[in-house]
Amino acid sequence: IEAADVQFAIKNRERIKITLKCLKDFLINSKLYYYYKEGNRSFIPLFFIAYHLFHKQISDGELEKFFANFDAKNTEHPRMEKWIYHSLINGVFKSKGAGWIPYKTGIRKLLDKMQHFKNKDFPTDELFQVYTYHPITFTRAYSIGNLDELESSFVYYLMYDRGQTIRINDIDHIMPKSILESLKIESAKINSIKNFQLIDFSTNRGLKNASPFKDWINSHVADKAAFVKRHLIPVDETLWTEDRFEDFVTARANLILNCILTHLK
Repeated sequence: IEAADVQFAIKNRERIKITLKCLKDFLINSKLYYYYKEGNRSFIPLFFIAYHLFHKQISDGELEKFFANFDAKNTEHPRMEKWIYHSLINGVFKSKGAGWIPYKTGIRKLLDKMQHFKNKDFPTDELFQVYTYHPITFTRAYSIGNLDELESSFVYYLMYDRGQTIRINDIDHIMPKSILESLKIESAKINSIKNFQLIDFSTNRGLKNASPFKDWINSHVADKAAFVKRHLIPVDETLWTEDRFEDFVTARANLILNCILTHLK
């Protein structure tokens, strides 16, 4: 931190404080608050939203209430939400595998674009163009064929209704790996998000471990309908046996995709 940065922070202390409060409002309104609260997430996208808010040519009082009408006449909120949701599900800011170094190249290129939009509409499409022109791994054409290419932590967050986690979860194979391997199912299909769910670790490492899925859910799940709904399990019970694995994961992939598209509309 350089001396000029310290002086800037001191001079603009109140504006920075209000900007951070406004940023928190945005996270709550867009249902991303728990995503950032519970995990080791990159704060880079939040920096750009805060940057845009800070440079609005409005009073501190107006900024403090900037998102009061987020669900009605506020045109900025949906632009920001669209940008951050598509960025997160593509893993644009993850430390490895995105196609750039987010805390170096990513910040530099996005800031180069953002600085031209101070006190203008949030530049959603222009930031997407930065991804395309670099290029990095990014798509807005979601399908059952590219689910495993998306950022799994955010896909799970959307699948489980963007809620607060109150337990320690395992990433669990719905249909057991050992049984599927005995049926000569390809490893990539076994270890796909289409066959994964988040379940409490005691259940996963207890009675469910290596049990045929249909036997386990019928014998050990108290509220089967609620479980099926929560974990996006196909309701057709004829698909619940391991010999129908291919049909099961195709049906579940469509449920996952529909869930994603609902949140990214």
